[in-house]
Amino acid sequence: MRDKIFYFTCFGFALGVLLRSFVFVNFYTAIFAGVIAVFLLLFFTLISKNNQGIVASIFIITFSLGIIRFHIADEPAPYIYESQVGSSVEFSGEIIDEPSIKEKNISLTVLLAPQGSASGLLEAKPFPAKTEILITTDFAGDYKYGDEINFKGKLEKPENFMTDQGKEFDYVNYLRKDGIFYVMKYPKIEVISRGHGNFLKNILFSAKEKFLEKMNMAISEPESLLMGGLILGEKSSFSQALRQSFVNTGTIHIVALSGYNVTIVAEWIMKLFSFLPKNLGIGMGILSVILFIIMSGGSSTAIRAGVMAVLALFARATGRNYDVGRALVLAGIIMILFNPFVLAFDVSFQLSFIATIAVIFLSPRIEKYFLWVPKRFELRDIISVTCAAYIFVLPFILYKMGNLSLVALPANIMILPFIPITMIFGFLTGFAGIIWHFLALPFGYVSYFLLHYELSTISFFSNLPFASFSIPNFPLILTLVIYAFMLWKIFRYPLPEKKEEIKKEKKFRINDILKSKFKFLILLFICSVIILSSFYFYYSNREQNNIAEQKLQALLLKTPTHLLVLESRDKDNDCRVRGPLPDPDCSPGAVFTDKTLEQICVRGYTKTVRNVSTNLKKKIYAEYSIAYPAPKGSYEVDHIIPLELGGSNDISNLFPESAEPMPGFREKDLVENYLHQESCAGNVALSVAQYQIATDWLAVYNSLSPDQITALKNQYHNWSY
Repeated sequence: MRDKIFYFTCFGFALGVLLRSFVFVNFYTAIFAGVIAVFLLLFFTLISKNNQGIVASIFIITFSLGIIRFHIADEPAPYIYESQVGSSVEFSGEIIDEPSIKEKNISLTVLLAPQGSASGLLEAKPFPAKTEILITTDFAGDYKYGDEINFKGKLEKPENFMTDQGKEFDYVNYLRKDGIFYVMKYPKIEVISRGHGNFLKNILFSAKEKFLEKMNMAISEPESLLMGGLILGEKSSFSQALRQSFVNTGTIHIVALSGYNVTIVAEWIMKLFSFLPKNLGIGMGILSVILFIIMSGGSSTAIRAGVMAVLALFARATGRNYDVGRALVLAGIIMILFNPFVLAFDVSFQLSFIATIAVIFLSPRIEKYFLWVPKRFELRDIISVTCAAYIFVLPFILYKMGNLSLVALPANIMILPFIPITMIFGFLTGFAGIIWHFLALPFGYVSYFLLHYELSTISFFSNLPFASFSIPNFPLILTLVIYAFMLWKIFRYPLPEKKEEIKKEKKFRINDILKSKFKFLILLFICSVIILSSFYFYYSNREQNNIAEQKLQALLLKTPTHLLVLESRDKDNDCRVRGPLPDPDCSPGAVFTDKTLEQICVRGYTKTVRNVSTNLKKKIYAEYSIAYPAPKGSYEVDHIIPLELGGSNDISNLFPESAEPMPGFREKDLVENYLHQESCAGNVALSVAQYQIATDWLAVYNSLSPDQITALKNQYHNWSY
């Protein structure tokens, strides 16, 4: 009876929050339902003595409380800021989280000051307290947690967007769960003072920065990026290509602060200390989780994952799965009570909860199918835990992310056994580097070797054709049916005691072993056929790509290899485009003569030189006899030689380029990105790339294979039809 009351209380509250997350329910309706349920509870408790009625009444009460809790947290965006959306405003505030360094920019979470003004219009009116804004800026400034800044720019509201897998990402509610209603892109920022913020967070972030600095001195990129992701969840600096490789192989979890990562890794670390007394071994596993949380800066995501991991460790170590199951549910309810938005809009919380259920309940049940796997090096536990976690989170991944990896299990099995030892050497490298750089080098060499193996494995599997594919519309109802079936199978019968499992293993007969091995050989044969077929298609496609590369190189070799010589600008009116190409007399192209390849290839370079005013754009449209402003998405003022290839902002290097007919300015963007990466990689001389794009960029575009064009689209997020 007590168990029923506990679970109905927790699930009633969670369902109330979930319903209110998607459907508006009147606040007073929820209160009315709760009051009626209280009277029913008194009736069933004091008069009717009906246990089922008591449980149902408690469920309705907590269901109403869940609706009320979300209603309290569901505060609208402050009206005083809403009126300024789309306008140029000036605010001051404090950076309240660690800056997120991405591939092309930096994100800052800023708490606006309670008092201030917007464009001088509201000087006498106080702003609401605790209003946050997400700022996107370039790499020019040095920003840290606790900095007080002034910034001026266009205030905007976030918008949802489509992912590469064709799924709409609810970016609005993703930011809203953290209290962020507004965004601002590339404002002018001035640091007023430093050292504000929480004292403990300042210490944690400083320690993390120092740790990463010393670790990176002993481990080179990209291996150091992977190490930062493993032990600190630092994946924001990954290139899009590397990030996509993790997604394609189902290994993105190893660099994400989620229970899918922390639970498995911490458990294996605990098993590394299995030679110690039992309680000490458990303590080492829990200590590893705490260390992980501290070194990651103590973010809310890491804390959620850490709580889940500790519960899973305790369950696996003591065998008290159903006791810890109640603790898991209670921990989830406490997190939802603290922030009700995490239930429906925080993928990290959802993934942590689902993965922890798999490790606690599913892993012990499927371990019997791996009795043929030797226990040496904890290989059996590794495979069973990995399979349980991936099987259980797969429906969620398909529904939420739309990505199905066919190589996830073999890739994870080949990589995950090495993750704990890699993390240990990563910690040793960072801590030794703080003491003395040369002391960190031996640990760094071992770390590099392990990381290189893991990256090579990921690269191998991600390059296999059909390694993964997208399912953009995996139905929610099917996801719920799958999880209902899984939970029914898990909780239908009680889990056998550990002693019975040991007896069963001892009674495992020779013919059972042969049957298991026979099944394993069949599975191995099927996997071999898939991999060999993948190799065939891979090398077939690679040959086609090589032909396309050779065509491009042959094309480029026909162009002059000396310094680019541009024609002079002969006229400034009656200009006529030639399809997607400019009028050479009006727009021959121009470059910054003082910019070198080394400068151009520095990340964030274009933001430092881009300078095309609205008046200049109007003049260009007038020269080409095109009305200004043109319909949105139809034209853009484009650099003939792009800034990322050394082009300048001179009017002779600008022209109005249309989107249609295709190929248009979007396709030219792909060529610009391609030639930039080829030039920076040393495959094409900069002057050759400048000449080719200034004279006939269509020739380069037509030389690219469909696979190369698709890869470029996936690599650069700013490309879309």
